Amino acid sequence: MKNGFYEQEADNLDHFYFNHGYYNYSPAHFHNSIEILFVASGRFIVRGNGEERILTAGDTFFADAFVTHLYKSEKDSEFYVIVMSENYLKNFRYLYRGKSFPMFMTDHKDKLTQVVKAIGEVYAQWNDYNALMKRGFADWLLGKLSSIFPPEIVKVHKEDRFIAEVLRYIDENFANEITLTFIANRFGYSPNYFSSLFKRYTDMSLPCYVNRVRIGKAEAMLRADARLSVSSAAFNSGFHSLNTYYRALKDYKKEERE
Repeated sequence: MKNGFYEQEADNLDHFYFNHGYYNYSPAHFHNSIEILFVASGRFIVRGNGEERILTAGDTFFADAFVTHLYKSEKDSEFYVIVMSENYLKNFRYLYRGKSFPMFMTDHKDKLTQVVKAIGEVYAQWNDYNALMKRGFADWLLGKLSSIFPPEIVKVHKEDRFIAEVLRYIDENFANEITLTFIANRFGYSPNYFSSLFKRYTDMSLPCYVNRVRIGKAEAMLRADARLSVSSAAFNSGFHSLNTYYRALKDYKKEERE
């Protein structure tokens, strides 16, 4: 999961993403689905709605719908990531109306470690799971977390929803001119305050983020059409020149390696 921006595919009705690995770099993104990161070993730097924590083995991060989040792990940090659409949350939403989990679940490491172990056993058989089994697993997982961290009333701050709206706007208008002054005015903030707020939530400047989105769009265009030239993909994604595109791509690849 290396795309940064609104992950529209995560909002498909039956979307269930289940991944296991040893290194993860996920730039700022959001979706209407929930996302849960379980740290099995190593160290993760995680930021959710502008709040940053360092997570280690036994810790869990929970991003509810439209929570802007990002994380990066050290090499050889084992993890599981689960993204579930609202279709899998019906029982949870019904039982805990207006409530949810805390973003950072860092207490009860012994219990969470047991949850991670059970998740690993499910992951090993995941390819054999049918739709009904996946729904059962979703209910079990949310129920298990509820027994450890009783859901509480969610407090939504103005800035939290605002950042999601900004990221969605960028995702929908990536090919147009997007400047700090323009987008700050559009959302009713001064450029200086907007710049500071945007960096707190995404860990990057607005121009850097926009370039990342455009690179992702250009790469998607090239994958979808083998006949499309790099220059056409770059221009269609909002870059004014190939040099600008290649500089942005170089910076992006460099950041991925760090």
